[in-house]
Amino acid sequence: MEDRTTGAWLVHHAQKIQVTTNQDFDSVAFAGKSAILLSALSTAKQDSLSHDKVKSLAKANGIAQRTELPALLEELKKQKLIESGTSGIEVLGVSSSAVVEHAARIFHESEPAPHELAALEVADRVSAQPQREKDFLEALQDEFGLSSGATKDFLATGAHIGFFDTEQLSAGERIYFNGNLFRKDGVRKVRAALDSLVPQERAGLTALQDLLHQHGCVSLETAVTTAGEGLVRKLQSIGLIDVSSVGNDAGQHHFVTSPAAFSKFTNSIADDALDLAKALVAALTYGMTKSTQGRGRIMALSALMKRLIQGHFVGPATAIGHDYRVLEFKRVIEVRPGVNGLFSMRLLKPDVGRLALAVLEEGGVMPGPTPALPGASVSAFTGPERNRVEIRSKNVTPQLKSGVASILDDLRTGAF
Repeated sequence: MEDRTTGAWLVHHAQKIQVTTNQDFDSVAFAGKSAILLSALSTAKQDSLSHDKVKSLAKANGIAQRTELPALLEELKKQKLIESGTSGIEVLGVSSSAVVEHAARIFHESEPAPHELAALEVADRVSAQPQREKDFLEALQDEFGLSSGATKDFLATGAHIGFFDTEQLSAGERIYFNGNLFRKDGVRKVRAALDSLVPQERAGLTALQDLLHQHGCVSLETAVTTAGEGLVRKLQSIGLIDVSSVGNDAGQHHFVTSPAAFSKFTNSIADDALDLAKALVAALTYGMTKSTQGRGRIMALSALMKRLIQGHFVGPATAIGHDYRVLEFKRVIEVRPGVNGLFSMRLLKPDVGRLALAVLEEGGVMPGPTPALPGASVSAFTGPERNRVEIRSKNVTPQLKSGVASILDDLRTGAF
C-alpha cells in the first residue's frame, strides 16, 4: 500500500478511535492525530502561529490540549515539520496530500503491532470489494502472523470501532466492507447494486444519480423527494451516496454528493482523507442555497473560487464572517473582519479549493427549496462517514438490513 493511502486510512481510523476508549491501536491513533493536527496548523505556504492559536486550532479539531497536544507537537518537530519559538511555532508549507504521507512515516517509525498493520490492510481491501470472512481469514493469519483466535478477535474489534463494516448474510456467513466502497470502479459496482433493487428502487436511484450528475450537490430533502427516504438510507448506509452536514444555531443542514464526483478528479481516500473538500463543498452549497443576497449569497461560484485559488482575498460580505467558520477551524480559509460587520476571506489550501470547484462545476449546485437563514453562523461540519455510521447504527431497520446485505452480496459475487 502506498504511503498516501496508508496515511489516509490512519486518519480514518484515528477519527474512529477518538470516540471510543480502546487502547489497542496506539500507533494508529497517534499517527492519525498527528496528521489531523498538521493539517489544522499548515497551509500551502510556511506560516507562523502563536501558542494561543495553536491551542485553539487543536481544540477545534478534537485534540486535548494537555494530554495529546504536547506529544503531537514534539513529533511534528522531530519530523522537521514545525519549529517552536518563545512566541509560537513556524509551520512548513504542506499540501493536504502530503499531510497523509507524513502520517504514514510517523506510523512506520513507531514500530506498529501486527494487528495495527492488519487494520489498515483490511480497511483498504474491503473498500475495493466486499469480502466474505471465510475467504480472507486464513490469508490474514498468514500475512500478519496472527492466530485464528486473534484474527477473529481483531475483526470483531475493528468492526466495533468502525474501521470497517460487517453484515451477516446468513448463518455462519459474514461479509465485510466499508464506506469507501464506491470510490473506486464506481460504475461497475453501481451496476451490481442496481441488480439487487426492485424496479421502483432502481428508478429512484437512477433519478437521484441523474440529479447529482446535473448539480454536483443537492439538499438531503431533495434527495429524499427524488428517491424516497428508505432508499436514500439504504444507499447511504453502504456508501453509494455521501451525506455531509453543516450545523449552526438553526440546526443541521444536510447535503448529498456522489462518491464518484470526487473520484473523477482524485483518489478520494488519499486526497480528501480529512474531508476538507467535502466541508468546502457543503459550506459553498449552503452559501448558494441558504444565504440571502443581501448578506452575501454566492452568485458566481466559478469566478469566486478561481480568485480564491489564485490567493486573493474576496469580499467584503456579512456572510463570510458566519457561513464559513468551520473552514476557519480547519485552516482551509482565513477570514478578516472589516467595517460595518463585513468580512473578507482568502483560501489557505488551494489544492482543496481546486478539488471542491471541480466537483461543483460538474453540475451547478441546485437551488434549494428551503428558506434562507440570515445570521445563522455555520460552526460545525459532519463528514459523510460519520453520518453514514449513525444511519447504520440508529436507523437501519431489520428489513433495510436485509436489503443492504443483498446489495453487498451482489457486489461480492457480481461480475467485475
